[in-house]
Amino acid sequence: MEDRISGLPDELLCHILSFLYTKEAAKTSILSHRWKNVLASVSSFDFCVQSPNMVSDRCAGFVDRVLALGGSSYIHRLRLECANIEDYFSRIDAWICTAISRKVVELDLCLLSYSCQSSFELPRSLFMCDTLEVLRLRVKSNLITKPPTSNCFPSLKFMHVTLYRPFYDSTLYRTFYDSTRNLFSCCPVLEDLIIDGFVHHKPAFLFNVFAPKLKRLEINLYVILDRKSNHPNGWNLEDKFWKNAESLSKAKIALRVPPTGYPGDIYLWQLLHYADQLSKLLAGINKVTYLSFSAPISEGPDVIHRYRLPKFHNLNHLKLHFQTCCAWKSLTKWLDVSPKLEHLVFKKNIQWCWKHAEGYLVAHKWRPPESVPVCLLSSIKTICIQGFYWRPYEMEVAKYLLKHGEVLTKVTIFYTNDLGVAEEMRLRQELSKFPRGSKTCQVELLELKS
Repeated sequence: MEDRISGLPDELLCHILSFLYTKEAAKTSILSHRWKNVLASVSSFDFCVQSPNMVSDRCAGFVDRVLALGGSSYIHRLRLECANIEDYFSRIDAWICTAISRKVVELDLCLLSYSCQSSFELPRSLFMCDTLEVLRLRVKSNLITKPPTSNCFPSLKFMHVTLYRPFYDSTLYRTFYDSTRNLFSCCPVLEDLIIDGFVHHKPAFLFNVFAPKLKRLEINLYVILDRKSNHPNGWNLEDKFWKNAESLSKAKIALRVPPTGYPGDIYLWQLLHYADQLSKLLAGINKVTYLSFSAPISEGPDVIHRYRLPKFHNLNHLKLHFQTCCAWKSLTKWLDVSPKLEHLVFKKNIQWCWKHAEGYLVAHKWRPPESVPVCLLSSIKTICIQGFYWRPYEMEVAKYLLKHGEVLTKVTIFYTNDLGVAEEMRLRQELSKFPRGSKTCQVELLELKS
């Protein structure tokens, strides 16, 4: 049998090995002396150091040897996943510094600890690295970052920070967040920013984003509420942090409360405060052309009509994620403030039902607005509904959109099939007879697969 692999050039073999975990790629070195040289030329590394035992110590030693094998050669990507980092502080620092000295372009660090007794500080050279373009950080609340106030992240274009469920040590928590928020304060060429994970509502997680070239922003946070607290300063997403977001064209905002019970169990004054903070946040990014939004606390029956949405004059594509039974009521609010909207997607995945103060559940109702939103009459071309259960109020929503969507070209409905065949056919026929404002509009019904 002909050995075609050995005939491949070293550059191609290095490229192939870069797709493997480094430990697996290293096993090829037993094939021949040539393969050992090829491994030394690989520019992408993926390491995992898990727990403080002999196996983990061998893994750490393996990382040392592989990085030393490459000498001063260029590193394109380094991914390092390490648990119980307090056992490897000096080594982690050395590995990161080695990557920086070898002009790393992509750095992916997953640094976790199950102890709150000590903290790890990222090396200062990381923030000054002039070759780093992609940074991913997955951390718990014992990581300290102290970026310089100038000349920070000179080439960084993509940053993704994931905050794992934090420790409940208040001092450590505050130090961590005071440190972490500085990560975003000096990013002169950053274009994509993703912040996700868990935060406590107290103390507030305040962060100042200085990224004049930012094009895409994604915030996906679970807020851990202390329901015994009567302090109103929970989420403090003040508008002053979102001024001058001129270059931002795409934003994804998802602020959630972990589903431990009814959102109605949260005090009304808390909900109103959070909704007000959300409206301020949205006001600072109202020039985007694409927005994905999810915030169940803003969907409550006692909240929905008591806060204002800013006008989104440039918004072309809107994606709404509904998670509570009253969410349909917020749909018209969004349509009213999006006069140039062309593409609308709303995904319904009911996880909570709201309660009135008296304790009974809020009824599901759809009330059409007094006047038809401008975008529905003049600009919306496509609508996609995900999570359609054929309920009466959902049928009313579909009927309204079809009737007033005068420039609609396509409506796609992903439905959940929990009805009998005869009932489903009846409802399909009823929907097909709804009057349509656009003669060219096509309606496509697709079953939503679990």
